[in-house]
Amino acid sequence: MRRSALSAGAVAVLALAALHAQPASADAGGRFPPAARLVVADAAAGSVHVYAVPSNKKLATITGRTFADHAGMLPLRDGRVLFVDEAAGELVALQVGGTPKVVGTARLPEGEPTHIAADETGRYAVVAAAGAHDHEEPAEEEPHGTLTVVDLTTYRPATIEVDSEHPGVVVSGGTVVHRGDGELETFPIAGILANPGAHLEPTSTLATGEHGHGEAAHAGGLVLGATDAGLDTARVVDGRLQPVRTVPWPDSGRAYYVRVTGEKLVTYTSDESGDDWQNWKHDAFTVVPDSGRTTTAELGTGFLFRHGLSDRYAGYVLHRPGGDQVAFVSVKTGQVTTRVQLPPLPGGPVPGQSPWAAQKRRIALDPSGVLAYVTGGGTGKISVISPDLGKVVGTIATPTSLEGGGAVTVVVPGHDTVDKVGR
Repeated sequence: MRRSALSAGAVAVLALAALHAQPASADAGGRFPPAARLVVADAAAGSVHVYAVPSNKKLATITGRTFADHAGMLPLRDGRVLFVDEAAGELVALQVGGTPKVVGTARLPEGEPTHIAADETGRYAVVAAAGAHDHEEPAEEEPHGTLTVVDLTTYRPATIEVDSEHPGVVVSGGTVVHRGDGELETFPIAGILANPGAHLEPTSTLATGEHGHGEAAHAGGLVLGATDAGLDTARVVDGRLQPVRTVPWPDSGRAYYVRVTGEKLVTYTSDESGDDWQNWKHDAFTVVPDSGRTTTAELGTGFLFRHGLSDRYAGYVLHRPGGDQVAFVSVKTGQVTTRVQLPPLPGGPVPGQSPWAAQKRRIALDPSGVLAYVTGGGTGKISVISPDLGKVVGTIATPTSLEGGGAVTVVVPGHDTVDKVGR
């Protein structure tokens, strides 16, 4: 993606002007190539909507697709975005350039899709799945899951079984790294492709902290995983795992959802020991994986579910009884730069009740950090925010209600998603 020589403030002004320009031929100071797209998934409606960035013009609605929220969406450098259709049991590749359309599918085994990851080249994707669905009673036998490698040139899948109740997955240097229960395991992509249906022995194993949830890949073969012990870091060398370090969590709890951009891993830690969700405390937590250096910034209290990330900002949505707040944190400094207030969300979390079944907001940022998109679950509306200006600069009305908050991502062809994990 071409970098503009303009200042961040000037870029933001150009981007805001381009928001309302018709037609959307400008690239907002070099930040938005013509093929930049906002992809919005509404699982309850069985729909995926695609919008041009930054004009907000709707280009297509793909129907009959039940998006698997936990596995998320994974943009690829070539302009495809991957997601799992859990009703059809397929990995779906949606091409967003030109007239958006599904360009490939791969059949997946039975089970609950948990994560998607891709290799550095974009040639292969791996889908991890639990053997049983969340609503099913756990089986009496040993837990098991599956890893399915999909060749994204042919969409041919190859699946192996793993001993894991809720498998996580990243890919590094042609090696699949599986997060099992208290350990990481490696399997060569070539070995999986050559032995579909097998129960392979891992080529290496590394013990980690317990209750792993949240993985990412970093440059230089680093694999990062959030566990009770901290941020466990390992390196893949010649297809085998070597331990590096464990970065301890701050006093505000642990993380479960991690993302990487540039040299930084960006996440948030939560202390949910308060008597109600409105009193849960959250901190932004930034780590330089190469050195283990950390930065902590107080986000505040409320209900926080996932975050968005760009090259310059991370965005966190805090649900609160009197109205919601979006906090933006500088990736460079790790500190809060601005906060944007949003009105109370109808059907949102209610004090004294569990927040998990309530309507939520979800957030995505374009890779440059010029624009952030925050959904309003149940309203069908998306607030367009400028982190640089610290205010809402537009609204997108989608044709479906975005029940539960939906899911959003921004796809910019030519831009590489560093951690290569679905979000």
